[in-house]
Amino acid sequence: MVGPKKKYHLVKWEKICKSKKKGGLGIKHLRKMNISLLCKWWWRLETEEGLCQEIIKHKYLKDKSIHDVGHKINDSHMWYDLLKIKDFYLQGRSVSIKNGENTRFWLDPWLYNKSICEITPILFQLCEHKDAFMAQVKNGTVNIQFRRWLYGELAESWDKIWEDVDQLFSSK
Repeated sequence: MVGPKKKYHLVKWEKICKSKKKGGLGIKHLRKMNISLLCKWWWRLETEEGLCQEIIKHKYLKDKSIHDVGHKINDSHMWYDLLKIKDFYLQGRSVSIKNGENTRFWLDPWLYNKSICEITPILFQLCEHKDAFMAQVKNGTVNIQFRRWLYGELAESWDKIWEDVDQLFSSK
């Protein structure tokens, strides 16, 4: 004799991850936790000094910026996972200029809460030196030039950016 069939109720992952006060089980969302921890690895790689950071920088970065690194066939699984969330990390970080050698003029959010290329995408498209670093612009080894003459709103936008850059460096 076969016993009665049991009915199983499926519980959605979103409900399980809710706090107990909101009717869930209070379990952490694993994907979000993983992304958070991987972002913390990127942050530590950029801001802290140590043997682990030196090894990773020597093996994977090789004097490149985080923006420039990509996946290679012999990368470890950990590095591969870090590269998957690199763009997510770069969107949410703020940049401290320091000496400007690792701060990109167009791509990092060093002057405003967004990068200059996000604020003025047309100026970025017209610019000839998209990979310029702040130190290069500051000491004059790279002059920001455009493929055509700027006029109207584009000229005003560029003038405003340069005013803000001058104010930033004159206050230091």
